[in-house]
Amino acid sequence: MTIHGWFATVLLFGVFTVAAVARAQSPQDRFAAAATALSEGAFDRALGEFEALADSGFEHPDASYDRAIAYIQRARSPQEKPGDLGRAVAALVETLELRPDDRQARAALETVRHEIAQRRIRAGREPAVVSPSLGRAVVGLLDESVWTLGALIGSLLLSVGLGIRWLFGGAPIRLAGGVTASIGALLLVTTCPLVAAAAYYRTTSRPAVVVVPEARLLTENGTPLDRKGSPDAHPAAPEGAKVYVLDRRGRLARIEWGSTRAWVLATDLRLVATR
Repeated sequence: MTIHGWFATVLLFGVFTVAAVARAQSPQDRFAAAATALSEGAFDRALGEFEALADSGFEHPDASYDRAIAYIQRARSPQEKPGDLGRAVAALVETLELRPDDRQARAALETVRHEIAQRRIRAGREPAVVSPSLGRAVVGLLDESVWTLGALIGSLLLSVGLGIRWLFGGAPIRLAGGVTASIGALLLVTTCPLVAAAAYYRTTSRPAVVVVPEARLLTENGTPLDRKGSPDAHPAAPEGAKVYVLDRRGRLARIEWGSTRAWVLATDLRLVATR
């Protein structure tokens, strides 16, 4: 066989090998392997596959939910590792980010958070439940697309109402136009700030979950945050707490936790995939 023949053979072998490896490591294969390992109680192997699936960029609510179940089952077994319940919370939060109407995931999330709180109480630690800031709470009442739709409807009603008043001279019709324009203006004034706020939060922060027993709150220099004198002070964010990452500098991440803004070790957090 000539040199060119050998080269072509090696090249074809390499192509087929790469194709076979890619096919063997497809998302469907990894998902199936993880599900099989989970059914066998091989939690480490199952989570290895689920995490590899997430690291590859594959995002699907079913994969996130099954990853949560794997962490929950390992946390309740002799194979438990620190942070398992926090990682389960992260996976469930991710499930709801990708599929907001998933009632099963929402119920599981409440159960896991309750279990974390009970464990902290038994260990003599404060549950440290912190609500999101008022702005995030209001914006989070509805999806950003709903606020945008409301603004569009408000703009349409305002335009139609003003057009009616300008085109028609009859008093009843002009009154109807005025009422329509007023409703549109009110809807527009109400929803436009919420659309802007939702876009701001989406582009300047990313949700994450604490996946260690406690994430110590730090200053920008990495020293403990001084919260003395504040009745709502907490020295650390507990496992399972949902935070928002605002910035990242080296090994530290700047977070918003309720009304608190501080720095924590980036390794204490698990970023959550969003739509």
